[in-house]
Amino acid sequence: MTTRRVLLDWRTTGSVGDAQPCVLCGQPALCRSPRGKPCHKTCAEAWHTARPDLPR
Repeated sequence: MTTRRVLLDWRTTGSVGDAQPCVLCGQPALCRSPRGKPCHKTCAEAWHTARPDLPR
């Protein structure tokens, strides 16, 4: 089974803040998820790719 990589659109989040630990990897992240959580774009995309059945 081939898994397609998920690419998330972060243009509308508009959230950048001080470096805080990414909720997925723990390393400092400036970006914020649409829900306001510190998260790297690559971490979020990898998380979603690993869970294709969950809603976006």
